[in-house]
Amino acid sequence: MKLTNPVHLSIVALSLMCIPVLAQNAAPTPAPAPTVTATPAPTPQPAATPTPAPAVTPTPGVTVTAAPADASANPEQLKTQMAKMQTTMTENMAKMEAADAATKAHMDSQQASMKSDMEMKHAIIAQMQIMSDQIQQLNEKVTALSTPPEPPAKPVKPVKAKPAVRPPIKPVY
Repeated sequence: MKLTNPVHLSIVALSLMCIPVLAQNAAPTPAPAPTVTATPAPTPQPAATPTPAPAVTPTPGVTVTAAPADASANPEQLKTQMAKMQTTMTENMAKMEAADAATKAHMDSQQASMKSDMEMKHAIIAQMQIMSDQIQQLNEKVTALSTPPEPPAKPVKPVKAKPAVRPPIKPVY
């Protein structure tokens, strides 16, 4: 038996506590007022009137019923009650395992969803960064195009070159 859940452990502990009560041959004593949801257990047809034990409901849909102690109960009745209790415990364990499996599947689904959300957010951030870079480039182009061109400098009149004059050659005597 695999006991991974504290509720499973409490059910097993409760069932182990009920075994000595079922095997007692003493007269039944009145049970204290239960603090949990109580329902009377089905009573056999004994000579003495037994006190009904409360049903403990640790989780919704799970009920463990402790059978009352009976001085006149025969071994067959005890075996029947124990078989019923064992069947109920087996059903409850199966229900809890199914609920645990559903919870695990739900948690896995939530983790996958969160991972997908994070990937989507990262993709959006990357896309926004690219768009921001493109906007910056466009702003630079708009600034360059909207700046008026510098006025041209005053044209310099070309200086006409005068022919170079040679100094006269002096005759040598």
